[in-house]
Amino acid sequence: MVHVQFNPELLSALKDQVVVLTGGATGIGRSTVTQFAEAGCKVVFGDISEEPARDLESKLGPNVRYLHCDTSSYSDQLSLFAAAESIFGRINVVVANAGMAIHKDIFDPSSDISVEPSMKEVAVNLTGAIFTARIGMHYLRKNKSKGGDLVLVSSIAGFKESGGLATYTASKHGVLGLMRGLHTTAFPEGIRINVICPWMTKTRLVKGIEDGWHEQGLPENEPEDVGRSIVLCATANRSQEGKTHPGAKMPFAGKILWISGGEAYEIEDAIQDLEPQWLGEKNSKVLAKGQEFLASQGTSWDADKLKKKTANGV
Repeated sequence: MVHVQFNPELLSALKDQVVVLTGGATGIGRSTVTQFAEAGCKVVFGDISEEPARDLESKLGPNVRYLHCDTSSYSDQLSLFAAAESIFGRINVVVANAGMAIHKDIFDPSSDISVEPSMKEVAVNLTGAIFTARIGMHYLRKNKSKGGDLVLVSSIAGFKESGGLATYTASKHGVLGLMRGLHTTAFPEGIRINVICPWMTKTRLVKGIEDGWHEQGLPENEPEDVGRSIVLCATANRSQEGKTHPGAKMPFAGKILWISGGEAYEIEDAIQDLEPQWLGEKNSKVLAKGQEFLASQGTSWDADKLKKKTANGV
């Protein structure tokens, strides 16, 4: 684990960059939109909370635009990105921030098994993030070698047990899987993908545990802290004159930032570096060989694609 400190000098690299963000009306999203706007970005954000979104849009001026967008709707997201390109000409940074939690435990013994539970958490937190990543990468590719940044927002529930929140935890674990499934193929295209995993952050989602958390004296984040970490990911690879975020190992891609007590800690590098210890030296070597094969040119999980190559004599 490495403490990564935000260097505000890198904010100048964001001037006139175009950011598309889902879930920007309240909490972490609202703070993130504000910080990007204050850095000189042009921002288009989508949300279903109309009133606070319009309020934020009016406060931040003409370089910030709001569109109604249900993140779980693919067509809504297509419209969001198309509008951003139409208004500002390009897209440089994409943030999959929209998220939700249902605090009723569907695995509680007292729950009615005959009633199908809502899967809205999965639809918003995971399916929505997949939609954002897929559409966002399409637009980032238009920047050619310059690519861009895709920031995914998960949670501490993305890598740690969270009793009573099984569906939420599964959806947030999936966001880490999305990064790991995309990072190695996206990076050669100039697209950097990173994940934010906030611990307890003071939003409406934590009302049920807030008092007890205070009593325990546990660390907590403000939404601004998480927003700053998202901006950190969007600026880490835009170094000018050798400036970096202290602690950030470059290139800053395929990373996981855990946010605790207002500070950011990168944890993915340590997970990868320590693999021989937790998986075993022999297993790690064999796994590395298999991963090398899977990443080699011409290898594909798509059997139909391989058949086409063979038919064409490739």
